[in-house]
Amino acid sequence: MGATFFLIDWKHEYSAIRAMDEMEFDRTRKAIGAQNLGDKDRKKMLDQLRGSGGQILNERSIKQPDDERPSRKRGGGGAGGDGPRLPSDVARENRRKELEAQNRLKKELEAEEKAATGFFARMGIKFRCMLMGLTPYGQDMVKPSFFSLLNLEGKRALMECNILGSELLFSDPAVAREVRKSLGRSGQLYIELLERASKLYDRKELSELLSDYQDYPDRSVPLDAVHPGLISLLRKLYYLRPYSEAFQVATELAIGVQQQVQKKPDSLYDAKRKKIRSDWRVLMEKVYPALVALAQRAEMKKAEPGTRLFEHMIGVVEADKLGRQQPGEPGQVASTEEKKPAASNADSEDASAEAKSSEDTQAESSDEVQEEETSSAGDSPEEESEPSQDRKELQYGMQLMRSYSIDELRKRYDPKGEWKTVPYRDKVVLAYLFLRLFEDEFSVVLTTPQIKLHTAYRGGVKIDYRERMSDILEKIRQPYDYFKTYIHECLEFHKAAQESSQTGNYVEHAKKVSFHDSRRGQSGRQTRMQIKDFMEEVRAALSEIIEDFRAGGSTLANADDTLSFDLKPNEGMRLDGKKVKEAIMETSCFALALAQRLESGDLYGGVIEMNAEDYEKSFGALPD
Repeated sequence: MGATFFLIDWKHEYSAIRAMDEMEFDRTRKAIGAQNLGDKDRKKMLDQLRGSGGQILNERSIKQPDDERPSRKRGGGGAGGDGPRLPSDVARENRRKELEAQNRLKKELEAEEKAATGFFARMGIKFRCMLMGLTPYGQDMVKPSFFSLLNLEGKRALMECNILGSELLFSDPAVAREVRKSLGRSGQLYIELLERASKLYDRKELSELLSDYQDYPDRSVPLDAVHPGLISLLRKLYYLRPYSEAFQVATELAIGVQQQVQKKPDSLYDAKRKKIRSDWRVLMEKVYPALVALAQRAEMKKAEPGTRLFEHMIGVVEADKLGRQQPGEPGQVASTEEKKPAASNADSEDASAEAKSSEDTQAESSDEVQEEETSSAGDSPEEESEPSQDRKELQYGMQLMRSYSIDELRKRYDPKGEWKTVPYRDKVVLAYLFLRLFEDEFSVVLTTPQIKLHTAYRGGVKIDYRERMSDILEKIRQPYDYFKTYIHECLEFHKAAQESSQTGNYVEHAKKVSFHDSRRGQSGRQTRMQIKDFMEEVRAALSEIIEDFRAGGSTLANADDTLSFDLKPNEGMRLDGKKVKEAIMETSCFALALAQRLESGDLYGGVIEMNAEDYEKSFGALPD
């Protein structure tokens, strides 16, 4: 079979070629200089090719008049064209469309920004922030109420997301493997949501954001000073906001898988579900709207979430949005975590140290309480699933605390009456009294050599519990130092309140009293926080030993031995004569109860003094 030649009208810009791709056609055309051929040369070449057996595929393109070419060229790209356009034409057309789209987008953004920065838009932003209690109408100053929300509820919610995410995806390999496998069947988005939520808490970022407020809790803070931290937190929440419901579904499924793997009491996991739902609502319904309003106030742009202007304003990166992760690939957050393992681990450890999830430790040790009371160590965890059992350890710790009179404790720890100006209902003093009681009656568990503890391994890490508990006890000096400062501030406050204004200026006198009251309140909050953190560390260490003992581990070597201490004739110690396992359990219960009261109980709150009714309910009648 002879070769087939394709005859081409080189002069005109239309090719009849069908089998050759456009790029190859362009290169051939340039190589032979087809555009430089005259009419005679072009006709001669076509005749030679035709004489050699070639075929003209489009005769009309040769005979087409010159005045018809522009219209054919303009319509050549349509469906009815006689041939494909040149790549250069396609590139020019695409470039033209791209520029048109860019110009159109630019005009739309300019129109949006003009509408968002108009007079009424700016006035609306100021009114909204004022009504939400975030800033005054005419000042870029963030009020303490917002920082109080972020410092208490917001911080706790962020840490809960961190702790739960670590439990489900990282800390326990068996649980993490099953959770990823189970959620992967429903979609990779669920895993990505848990990973991203676990990285919401950034200790350094949050500390910088709250530093001014913690130093002066009654003063407003300039919006410019906290703007970077606010935008960073808002951006992280913004990525998760469209998937709020999906996150709750993911946590429900993941906690269910954790329950199947660990086989602990059902009530423990019910408490986890309830807590994460509550904390997630705090983030999405309280913290997120406040951050959006403050971001608009800082930029003075009424850009609503979801718009291009808003995303540009807070620096949203398209690649960081959720839903980009493919099955089998590490998520964006996971990749970041690999790049910064030390920082990620530090944040996770700090979050656990600052706010150890009380549900886990409560349930683990409450199982021990039930085991002690029923003497049924062989019972399965499923048999201990009644909700009341979760509170048993907390109730026992509260019972231990109520067995001591506040009046007796004050006489015991303030024999010189240095706190006489501080009322009995002062929450800081009450917390301090129980801390001193813990040191005298229970802290021996942390240091006594009578309790034999073997080295344990958790997650491949060697843990010396004796050394760990000894280090924890050394930290008790920190709340003591804070309490001394608090007493000093109380004395200064009462001194300022009682003295008359030397200048006769009532306003100056009121300012002085308010200043000392503010310092007293700040010092009181810091003291209670220090005590709570210390008790949580004690509780965390002891609960691990209890859990290991219940699981048949070897960390506690002499659980049934009896403790015996050399005491003076008139001295007594509550744990003297107790079995080792009983002493550890009582100490853990006391630590849990005090930490719980400071975190969300009667010793918690911004008001330093309890009212008389609450005091009588918790501690009995006030002394005369």
